[in-house]
Amino acid sequence: MRGRMQELLTALVLCYFMILLTARKASSCIPEERDALLAFKAGITGSGGELSSWQGQDCCKWSGVTCSKKTFHIIKLDVNQYSLKGEINSSLAALTRLLYLDLSRNDFGGAAIPEFVGGFKKLRYLGLSQANFGGKVPPQLGNLSTLKHLDLNSFNFPMLRMDSFLWVSRLTSLRYLDLGWVYLAASSDWLQALSKLPLLQVLRLNDASLPATNLNSISDVNFTSLMVLDLANNDLNSRLPNWIWRLHSLSYLDLSSCQLSGSVPDMIGNLTSLNFLQLRNNNFSGEVPPAMHRLCSLNHIDLSMNHFSGNTAVAKNIFHCMKQLRILDIHINNLNGSLSGWLEDLTSVTYLDISENLFSRQVPEKIGKLSNLTHMDLSSNAFEGVVSEIHFDRLSNLDFLNLASNNLKFAIKPKWMPPFQLRGLGLHACRLGPHFPTWLRSQTNIEMVDLGSTEIMSTLPDWLWNFSLSIHSFDLSNNSITGRLPTSLKEMKMLKIFNMRSNKLVGGIPNLPASVQVLDLSGNFLSGSLPQDLEAKGIYYMFLSDNLLSGIIPTYLCNMDAMEVISLSYNSFSGVLPDCWQNAPRLQTIDFSSNKLHGEIPSTMGSITSLAILILRENRFSGQLPTSLHSCNGLIVLDLSYNHLSGGIPIWMGDGQQSLLVLSLQSNQFSGEIPEQLSQLRNLQILDLSRNNLSGSVPDSLGNLTAMQLNQGGYQAPAGKLPLLKFTTVYDAGLPQLAVYIGTEGSFFDDFLLYQAPVTYLDLSRNQLTGEIPKGMGALSSLLALNLSGNQIGGSIPEEMGNLRSLESLDLSWNGLSGSIPTSMTNMTSLLVLNLSYNSLSGRIPLSTQFLTFGSSAYLGNTNLCGSPLSRECLPYDSKQQHEIDRGTYLCATLGFAYGLFVVSAILLSSATARNTYFQFTDRKFDEFRTIAEIKCSRAKARRDQSMEARRVCSQNSITCYELEFGSTAPGH
Repeated sequence: MRGRMQELLTALVLCYFMILLTARKASSCIPEERDALLAFKAGITGSGGELSSWQGQDCCKWSGVTCSKKTFHIIKLDVNQYSLKGEINSSLAALTRLLYLDLSRNDFGGAAIPEFVGGFKKLRYLGLSQANFGGKVPPQLGNLSTLKHLDLNSFNFPMLRMDSFLWVSRLTSLRYLDLGWVYLAASSDWLQALSKLPLLQVLRLNDASLPATNLNSISDVNFTSLMVLDLANNDLNSRLPNWIWRLHSLSYLDLSSCQLSGSVPDMIGNLTSLNFLQLRNNNFSGEVPPAMHRLCSLNHIDLSMNHFSGNTAVAKNIFHCMKQLRILDIHINNLNGSLSGWLEDLTSVTYLDISENLFSRQVPEKIGKLSNLTHMDLSSNAFEGVVSEIHFDRLSNLDFLNLASNNLKFAIKPKWMPPFQLRGLGLHACRLGPHFPTWLRSQTNIEMVDLGSTEIMSTLPDWLWNFSLSIHSFDLSNNSITGRLPTSLKEMKMLKIFNMRSNKLVGGIPNLPASVQVLDLSGNFLSGSLPQDLEAKGIYYMFLSDNLLSGIIPTYLCNMDAMEVISLSYNSFSGVLPDCWQNAPRLQTIDFSSNKLHGEIPSTMGSITSLAILILRENRFSGQLPTSLHSCNGLIVLDLSYNHLSGGIPIWMGDGQQSLLVLSLQSNQFSGEIPEQLSQLRNLQILDLSRNNLSGSVPDSLGNLTAMQLNQGGYQAPAGKLPLLKFTTVYDAGLPQLAVYIGTEGSFFDDFLLYQAPVTYLDLSRNQLTGEIPKGMGALSSLLALNLSGNQIGGSIPEEMGNLRSLESLDLSWNGLSGSIPTSMTNMTSLLVLNLSYNSLSGRIPLSTQFLTFGSSAYLGNTNLCGSPLSRECLPYDSKQQHEIDRGTYLCATLGFAYGLFVVSAILLSSATARNTYFQFTDRKFDEFRTIAEIKCSRAKARRDQSMEARRVCSQNSITCYELEFGSTAPGH
């Protein structure tokens, strides 16, 4: 009986548990956790439908939710790329059994990462990347001691930051760590913390603003299991660490753009597991290490934009075992040699870029063996010889070919049909002409063509405008192409960049495709007026200078929202400028110089607050400068020279134009005094106010022009202004010139010259300035040219002028300067041109090697100057040491002589003893005087002989001893 009762009781218990188990399986979800998910969903505003399945009682069947099969607790929440927007409800903290949490690629509106995430003690995977989290990463994440995968990469949302890496060092189970794009500038302890993670296999800290770090500061780095190391785009400013060569499991290494320096040692050969190596854009030097021949697993090599040197003779040994190599990029280095003997063996390569090196000799025909090539760039080297069909006949996969800027001659038969369909073609500066390459007509899918400077001398063919409907960049510049632009040009619907600069095109400018963004037709013979209606409203660069265009400036140029640069210089445009520039919000450069424009400068130009370069020189503008230009406080170049502008130079020009590098108001009718405020232009390097009606004295404060005091070694625009502008020094007829270029990003265009002027100079000549030369001028130590000629400046040349040791040209002629030439000017050893003519200078011309180089014309019109190179000899003593005898002195001397002669004569006549004594005394003194005179004459003769010998040696060494004969004429002649 008792046994039956026990059996019955056991059956009842089993039945009870079966009922409970059946009930649990019916729901399969912990109610508290289901409620937490629903609260999370309630805070989401944009789910994109992905959370529509979050309904019913069984949350374990909801999208992105995984439950434990034993406990039914939620262990995985994966809503990666669910397009979620909104806030994360704190109710998620109830999911205490979570092993896996991925909220990546959503948009949480810059909210902070919730601190409660650090309470998920069992969490092994945490993905919060690219989810628009912001603020400080909570250090509570350091409590996740079982975490193996942590991804906080904030690409596209660079808002997260960390002030310390200390909490990371507690995640000793980590295998994967990605903090790319997290702001880590304050985390100076990052390397020390990472050294305590022995199991780490993947480390990505790219684009994280890591502080400058000596990577060798820690020798015992413990993550020897590392397989992926990515520190790209951080200014570490270090040398390669020694510990990196002990990472034998490393397969991926990216240290690009880290400001690393030094050489790459042969120990790189220890990393035999590497298949990805990227060291681009650093300061590495020396040879490519030969030990790389042991890296047989490499399929990606990028050593570009460094200073690697050496001959490719060792290349065959390096590459011979890399049978899997797909990408080889070594562009912008100093490598030399030929391609023969090694390149043809890289048969697996699909991407090859060796541009901007020193490779030479012929392009080997065996390059055609690289049948897998899709991208080949050999541009900007020293290749020479002939290129024919043989080079390309097996390159059927090629879609990008760039051989630009080499000395290559194309000898391809007119009927040749290439085996490839190119996407991009760059043959700039190759010898392709005189005819257009007919094989180009077969490239029906091509997008970019650069045939600039290829010696084409034929007429534009009709097929050129419709052979490819996908072309968006077309460069035929610097040839001798004739013909007219067709009206069918507007049918090239994809065309964005069109460059036919420096050809022989005639006729008018047709309407352009609406897609055009960059237009360069400068340097042709185009005529007529601009199109009355321009469909290409999106143009941002328009270069039409140096043509025969005429008519008025159309008002639609004011209303082009995208326009950044307009250059219409050296044409025959006339009329007044339209007064509508308030509608040009992005305009940065205006060049209307050398036309026939008149009237006043429109006041609405002051509305272009983005304006950086304004060039209106050589027109007929009149009136005063509009005060509205005061608002253009980002101006870098302002050139209004050779017009009829009048009034005073406005004071606001010195108050608000702090970015100015160039200010040229030459040859106008400005009057009044030079404002003291101009000295506040700390960036000003060229100031030309010559040929005006300015009066008053030269402000002493001009010596405070900061940029003329510093030897800056080049020109840079102020930070944030026109990133595509390039300021450099070129030489025109041997004289340094400031050149301002603008590049066209993403194309093969040459840089477009926007402006050129003599470099670092101050010109106040041909005005009505008075007073003296300020002593403060001596502080302008980097000045290369100074011209104060043709004024009424008096006084003496200050001694401080000798401090201008960089000065190459000095013109003080046609003034009223007096006194002597300061001996301090002999310190001006860079001086090549000197003009002091037509002043009232006096005294000896300084004796120095430098002053011997100037001809006599440098001193004409100074009647009291003497010494070489003038024919006027100087007296033995200079004017300060010579006796100045006036008439009173002559009278006293005459009376004294007469009285003395009378007394002596009376004594000598009356006494024989006196006569004998006197004559003995005079004979003795005469002998002493003659001896002294002979000694002095001998010394003078020796000095003269030495001087003659010095001049003879100088004349034999014409490097420094020559005369610059230039005619000095009166101002205005």
